[in-house]
Amino acid sequence: MMSECSPTSLPTNEQVRKALGLWHKGVAPGSPLADTLLVRQATEAAGGNLRLATNQVLLQALTELAVHHTDEADLLRVRYLDANTVQLLAIRRNVAEATIYFQQQRAIALLTAVIHQMEQSAQRQRRATLEDRLPQPTYTKLVGVERQIEHLARLMSAPDMPRLIMLDGIGGIGKSSLADALLRTLIAQDSFADVAWISAQRQFFHLDGALRQIPRPALTAETFVDELAEILLPGSQQQGRERNQKLVMLQARLAQSIHCVVVDNLEMMADAENLLPMLPRLAGQSWFILISRHSFYAEPGIYHLRVPELAEVDALRLVRQEARQRNLPELASAADADLRQIYGAVGGNPLALRLIVGMSHVHPLPTILTDIAAARGESIEALYTHIYRRIWMSLDEPSRRALLAMPLMSEQGGELELVQQICQLSPEELRYALTTLVSLNLVDSRGDLYHRRFAIHNLTRSFLLEQVARWQI
Repeated sequence: MMSECSPTSLPTNEQVRKALGLWHKGVAPGSPLADTLLVRQATEAAGGNLRLATNQVLLQALTELAVHHTDEADLLRVRYLDANTVQLLAIRRNVAEATIYFQQQRAIALLTAVIHQMEQSAQRQRRATLEDRLPQPTYTKLVGVERQIEHLARLMSAPDMPRLIMLDGIGGIGKSSLADALLRTLIAQDSFADVAWISAQRQFFHLDGALRQIPRPALTAETFVDELAEILLPGSQQQGRERNQKLVMLQARLAQSIHCVVVDNLEMMADAENLLPMLPRLAGQSWFILISRHSFYAEPGIYHLRVPELAEVDALRLVRQEARQRNLPELASAADADLRQIYGAVGGNPLALRLIVGMSHVHPLPTILTDIAAARGESIEALYTHIYRRIWMSLDEPSRRALLAMPLMSEQGGELELVQQICQLSPEELRYALTTLVSLNLVDSRGDLYHRRFAIHNLTRSFLLEQVARWQI
């Protein structure tokens, strides 16, 4: 486990008894309650004094206990806080020592139950606080990502892995949603001391088919430091500080406890090449999840995970799920053969699949599929613009020629020699072009150590056959 404490590691009666017994001891013996969130939070507030933090938690619990069990709370105060022996208490109360032990055992059990309630409340509150740092999710239930979440969670529990993980893939493939679901899973497991989500996004594609601009200045390596400090550092620490000072304080914080920082839409940063070398030094024992449409394979110390499109079975599940949520019973109960037409048109791109479901409120499925194939209609053109326009405009001539050859490949892809025969580029030009296209996630490179085939998503195929011709005019 990555965390110092699991949400289910509630203290036992014996641990609470031992913690009470250490009330007057120094820090050296430690604390039987050190793994609880309550004590961890109190320790941070107490400047690292574990004994003071533990006693504060016990005192708060005793105060809560006294509300409904005054006698039991009083017994524990006199016994442990006032450091009286069982023998002395028996004499004062005129009872046998065995009676005091029995009453003490019952009082500790009640106190433990109070601490459990406090701990669970603190965990719920902390989980809500950390989830509030994440953007509002655009999904209700993700489909087909269970294995990826499990893989990433295992990866982030391995101490020898790079602390930078990059989720890359074509626009609309679900990179941000995957990162969001991963963080919510790990937050529920108490894996992080804190989280931060910083986005360079400048444009948003709404499922009504509209492209909307996000009014914010371009994110740079310098403004990234400012935003991260604003999230993770208390206001008193960063007030009046120079950026280099903030960087030093952030480095200390991320080295002290496990954090997770997401950098979304990395490809939109004005100077991503300046940020990436900074992050390994900044990470410490924390994690950075980088989300990008572009791959940065040349950068060292980054674990790359290309987010794949949904398999056909998961794509159909997503269509049915979205149709049920939007009250489209005919689409939700349609035959698989009908829904496979949607998959054939846009593949397993979740954004495109959800757009088609939304369009089904107004248009019949054959019309929608025809519009996609012909790149016709404002919603379809906006989708292509959102996913492809910026990348297409950045391509040089050899890369464009290689990409335009890809629709002639089968869905399984074509080998290098076949691509070269079609696009008529020199071997050197083609290798350069394919390196560019793969790094931009426009082309998939599939195969093993000795053989490679190059293929494209169905949505990219539809885009290349119609929409790109208009942009070339």
